[in-house]
Amino acid sequence: MHRKFLFIGICAFLFYTADAQFKGGFYIGVNGTQVDGDKIAGFYKLGANLAAVVEYPLGEHFGASMEISYSQKGSQTKWQQGVPRQYFLKLDYVEVPLMLNYHDNKKVTLSAGIGINELVFYKEDIVNTNPYLSYSHIRKLNNTDIELKGGGSYQLSKHWMVNILYSYSAISMGISDDSPYLNNGLFNNLVTFRLGYMIKGKATK
Repeated sequence: MHRKFLFIGICAFLFYTADAQFKGGFYIGVNGTQVDGDKIAGFYKLGANLAAVVEYPLGEHFGASMEISYSQKGSQTKWQQGVPRQYFLKLDYVEVPLMLNYHDNKKVTLSAGIGINELVFYKEDIVNTNPYLSYSHIRKLNNTDIELKGGGSYQLSKHWMVNILYSYSAISMGISDDSPYLNNGLFNNLVTFRLGYMIKGKATK
């Protein structure tokens, strides 16, 4: 399923960039992630975020953009020297974010939209050595996760920009017996910091 999802996304990306009206570029950055619904609080799990983006202008200040990205998410307990890590969850997704962007006349862009994620890799390790706290395996993971996204960018130069995004699962992306949420749901919760380079046009309008 994820191969079909990726193929469709790449075809759409190539089609859009063939139009001279579009501007495009690339992002590289890091996700600080956690999963709401497990017993761990804190953005202790870090993961890579690599993306290609195209944007179509909708007027003087607005634009619509689409990305193809590889985004690593998950959850883990805080590292402590000499103590085995109690829990580790790695979730790798191929993602297609669809965003509406507002550009001011200077250097700032504000963005909001959704991300359609397809799970391509999953790993969970549990070491229950704490007698006062135990962790249970995820009972179910959905292949597709829909996220709500919001954030902004700041233009550093003609082509370079910094970008920050906050993302949260719109619906449950999995199930764990320990989750206190409705129907024992699990939710991806992450903040993304990226450096972007626009190869067609300026970083903002």
